Amino acid sequence: MISKIRNSILLKLVFIVLLILFVLSGTLYTSYLYVRQTTVNYANGLAESLLRQSDNAISLYEENLRYTAESLYRFLVMDDLGSDQKDVHDARISSYYSQIAFKNREIVSALLYDKDMNTIVSLGKTVDIPKKQAYLRTGEDLNADRYFSDSEDFYYAFFYPIYDGTGESSKQLGMCVFVLEPWRIDGTLKNILNKNVVAMQLSDSNKLDLSFSTFGNIPRDVTMADLKDNKDYVYREGNWQNGIRIALAVSISGNTSGSGAIRKLILFAAVLIILLLAIIILFSYYQMARPIRAIDRFIGNSIKHPERRLNLNRTDEIGTVAASLDRMLDENQRMIKEIKDGKIRLYETELAQQKMEIMAYRNQINPHFLYNTLSCMRDMALINDENDIAEMAMALSDIFRYAVKGSNIVTVRDEVSYIEKFARIIEYRFMGKILIKTKVSEEVLDKPMIRFFLQPLVENSVFHGLESKMDSGFVNVSIEGVGDRLEMMVEDNGLGMDEETLEKLRGDIKNPHESSGIGLANIVQRLKLFYGDDYTISADSHVDKGTIIKISVPDHMREPE
Repeated sequence: MISKIRNSILLKLVFIVLLILFVLSGTLYTSYLYVRQTTVNYANGLAESLLRQSDNAISLYEENLRYTAESLYRFLVMDDLGSDQKDVHDARISSYYSQIAFKNREIVSALLYDKDMNTIVSLGKTVDIPKKQAYLRTGEDLNADRYFSDSEDFYYAFFYPIYDGTGESSKQLGMCVFVLEPWRIDGTLKNILNKNVVAMQLSDSNKLDLSFSTFGNIPRDVTMADLKDNKDYVYREGNWQNGIRIALAVSISGNTSGSGAIRKLILFAAVLIILLLAIIILFSYYQMARPIRAIDRFIGNSIKHPERRLNLNRTDEIGTVAASLDRMLDENQRMIKEIKDGKIRLYETELAQQKMEIMAYRNQINPHFLYNTLSCMRDMALINDENDIAEMAMALSDIFRYAVKGSNIVTVRDEVSYIEKFARIIEYRFMGKILIKTKVSEEVLDKPMIRFFLQPLVENSVFHGLESKMDSGFVNVSIEGVGDRLEMMVEDNGLGMDEETLEKLRGDIKNPHESSGIGLANIVQRLKLFYGDDYTISADSHVDKGTIIKISVPDHMREPE
């Protein structure tokens, strides 16, 4: 049985599913105990969180009142116009207070005192400050009392001392008092608590049970004292916030009433998991096990049928593996073809090299007879004062000597010298109508290059580009070093080529063959022979404007063995 499980992904998956079911059954009971304890912990955490949010809300509101009191008092100081403009002064203070009251609608009244508790300004509704509250505060104070004679309701009052300067040099200038409607603080706290089952009580240092509110399904006839001793509630008291303290009683069962539903949900999830695990087993069989077996059979038959492909129309991981396998087979077929093509190219290269050697052997057959004949022609021309014929015979003699030179590799200097002698013969032949010029950088003169490399291109420019041209023409040959490369260019101002002929020429450069013309097959094959793929050759031409051939090769090379 164990060996079967080891050899089958599907059986392994079934074993894992059974293990999950066993673990799940033990988890259900543990979850029940955990939920019971979690309800208590949650209620404690909720009580701390709500109390902290409530304290923070009051602190934030006090910060806003603090800023408003400072701005009101500073405006009063800066707007001191003197007693002769008291009406203007009062109007400005009233206008500024209206702006404050519009932004803070809960501010019913505002009082400003000096340091001797003399009233400087009284704004808004007339306030009756109780005697127990009528004293100068040196620190912030927030409390509740009956501040209006026509109302028995409690209103909140915020007392804020105003100082001039900071540190030891500061002195108290006075005090600002804002009387606030209770809905602002009570409403802020209710917004925080109304989504929970909780009771809230606000107290101050003078009157306890200032405000009591219940949220959720807490009975409305209970008191905070009743809830404080109830085991189903978590009771928490906050710190005094400048005279105000918040007490909360959070219901344990009320706020965690979903624990029973959670337990039912766990049972439902267990049944659902069983169904999902069964689906996983079926899915794994049809989407994984069967395709993997098919891939295994395909790999076994791929040697007999290398042209076949999986072609699975899937975008998942198995589809990716199948596509990768197809690409690998395609790449393998491509590599086999490249190896075959490489062997063919190698054979063609060796054949071209052998042809070059045969040509060299042919050129070396009895060369002395040719040299002696040309030398005799030169001497006879000199005797008859035919210097041009003598010079032409000497140049031709040098060309033949260079042609039968044994090595396939020469220096740039040698190749350029050969082209210049060829140019001299062309000048005589065409009576100066065609000029061949060379431009070579000094630093590349001793660099190696292929013998008879540029001369076929120069000859092509003369006989195909310039010979049929009515006007005079030129062929410019330039060689320069750019980094570690030789950049060569053969340019003429001959008849040029049309677009179709130029495209055919470019095709011959990419795929040379024996009928390419202008010795192009020989040039490209020699480039491949001596430089491999490390070369570039390009052609550009325009009708009646001329042709440019550019070649780039490394400035170092070795003759193939």
